[in-house]
Amino acid sequence: MINFFDPGRNFGLKSVDLFQFAVLNPQIAMLAYLNVGQKMAAQPKKIEESQQDLLNRLIELQRSFVKIICDQDENCIDLKYNPKEQKFQEDVFAKNPMMIFSRKFHETVSQWMLDTLDGIEDVDPFLMNSARFFLKQYIDLMSPDNFPFLNPIVLKETLNTNGENFKKGMEMLMNDIKNGSITTNDRDKIQVGRDVGNTAGKVIFQNDIIELIQYSPSTKKVFAKPILFIPPWINKFYILDLGPESSFVKWAVDKGFTVFMISWVNPDKRYKDKGFEDYVREGLMPSLDKIFDVTKSKSIHAVGYCVGGTLISGFLAYLSHPLCKQRSKVEIASATLLTTLLDFEHAGDMAIFMAENYLEAINAQMGEKGILDGSVLYNTFSALKAKDMIWRYFVNSYMLGKKPEAHEMLFWNSDYTNLTKAMQIFLAQDLYRDNLLKTGTLKIFGAPITLKLIKTPIYMISMIKDHLVPWKATFDGMKLFGDNTRFVLGGSGHVAGVVNSPSKNKYCYWINPQKIDTAQEWFDTATKIAGSWWNDWFEWIKPMTGALIDSSAIVDFIRDAPGIYVHNQTPEKLQSLSSSENEDSGAADPIDERKDAAKKPS
Repeated sequence: MINFFDPGRNFGLKSVDLFQFAVLNPQIAMLAYLNVGQKMAAQPKKIEESQQDLLNRLIELQRSFVKIICDQDENCIDLKYNPKEQKFQEDVFAKNPMMIFSRKFHETVSQWMLDTLDGIEDVDPFLMNSARFFLKQYIDLMSPDNFPFLNPIVLKETLNTNGENFKKGMEMLMNDIKNGSITTNDRDKIQVGRDVGNTAGKVIFQNDIIELIQYSPSTKKVFAKPILFIPPWINKFYILDLGPESSFVKWAVDKGFTVFMISWVNPDKRYKDKGFEDYVREGLMPSLDKIFDVTKSKSIHAVGYCVGGTLISGFLAYLSHPLCKQRSKVEIASATLLTTLLDFEHAGDMAIFMAENYLEAINAQMGEKGILDGSVLYNTFSALKAKDMIWRYFVNSYMLGKKPEAHEMLFWNSDYTNLTKAMQIFLAQDLYRDNLLKTGTLKIFGAPITLKLIKTPIYMISMIKDHLVPWKATFDGMKLFGDNTRFVLGGSGHVAGVVNSPSKNKYCYWINPQKIDTAQEWFDTATKIAGSWWNDWFEWIKPMTGALIDSSAIVDFIRDAPGIYVHNQTPEKLQSLSSSENEDSGAADPIDERKDAAKKPS
């Protein structure tokens, strides 16, 4: 296996320099292109073919432009406006050939650049991936939509408002600069517990790292075996409990499941040493024990989202190992892994940010804070989808002067959380860089983890447009398990594809019962089914749910859902510790500040 994270590949750059660039580092881009340029210079035939290819494409584009201007009957590219391919759907595109030409020119040259880059041979795979990533960033940046005089919608708005749109846009830009991120939604209109994360329930257990939520039943009868949702700790749990029409939790409750949810604490520097084993020991295992105490069920179903699925997989492998010494009171009857990466060899664009220099920069920052600030992760995820998460709002907010509307999913996306130093090192080095899950050298509580030992039925769902967890990489990870695994491919991306309620009837999914070695062959022979994958999952898990029993109200609880951790408050034990420390120093209590902030919309 090629090691894309060779410590020797440090390019001679200082960590502090790297971190000042936050996410998109021009020095890394420059060095990647220098390497690619050297390889291309050694292939003169490729250069000649590429130049001729560009000339041919531009000639075809010119003929198309002449056709639309002079109404000639030449056989060439159709320049007719396609509203599905453009951001702004107004007739002005169809009426202005020059505006259409600017977009087609950008599209033609951009595709030529990507094709040329892909055609260069003998380039280090990591550097090629880096070069392609930064080229796509440049292509998105240079879109005609991002320039006022090439964007007819901006021109029209400017004339209609006498430039008032730019005045409003400048105010929003200055506010975003002050806050350190682009505003993507109207956060004042959404509140956690009222608009999202509002399925009725109670917090029934709490320790320093989790709150455990039990949701109130909505049916007279419930399945005997409950469900535990394990969300990623790099985001808030309510992505699985958005508004009622998008809530996986509400849908599962209405189906007759007794549903539990882990809500992870948003860590500060006091949590810096909490790593993967701690999240198993203090998060997953006490949740399982508490569920047994409440329901008396000897087995449960576990659903893990993203790294929550990685946590479940590692724990199941540990339970399957002869050296396992720490067991919970219940067994896991089935495991559902939502967009979960297990084999990190082909981790996609995210792997670019795991290069040694980036890790050095992040480690330097964490050395001072003890955590990776959530804003770094947020900016990284936004850069991975810059066209939708950056430039869309650059145009709408700063040039059109339009305030973003309220959006549940974007609200959740910007409600980011921190990552402990120990967990960041584990994810970046043990998983992304060293791929220890695949090699079987990762250890949990001293036992080496081998996913092949797991006998538990597993349902894996990946998304065809996932930019964080490429579906072909999850397919490779699926092969690390035994035979008792169902792999399903959903439509859309990492979040929208998961939160795909049957009531909305969006997207689709693919299934293939054949045992096939390669992802592409699996897809080519798969069956496409319209609608939500939730229905397929329910049919898969239903035979394992147990008998129907009487539901009962939640009696013993700590507080109402969604709890306090989702509002960035910390546990009472740490609050007491912080208060005593601040009394000695005379400083204001940061926990009290968090409480005041939590009273406002998150």
